[in-house]
Amino acid sequence: MFLDWLTAHLRTVEVVGTKPTPWCTEWWLHPEVVARFTALWHASMQASASVQDGDAGATSSWWINHWDRHAAVIFDKSNGPFRDCDTTDGHLSRRRDKYAAVVPLTLPPGNVTL
Repeated sequence: MFLDWLTAHLRTVEVVGTKPTPWCTEWWLHPEVVARFTALWHASMQASASVQDGDAGATSSWWINHWDRHAAVIFDKSNGPFRDCDTTDGHLSRRRDKYAAVVPLTLPPGNVTL
């Protein structure tokens, strides 16, 4: 259901804020993009249910409060997850180290209480 929703939704999108639109043909290799699209899907299902319950503005709210905010990050040419990808040259084609974490994580020592 998720992929059906995603492909149908992306077919309707005409504006993402930047031209040309940054995209990775292997978008599923970007964990942040998958997480954001999944969150959008869940919120969309909730908005649809809210419309059925009489909330006529739920779909509009979804576009403004969910899609617009996530799309601004996903499709940000300079800082978004697709910034190092090219639709012709492929996934992370512009990145020097394709395997290094973008945000390197070091866990705190065992004696630190969080």
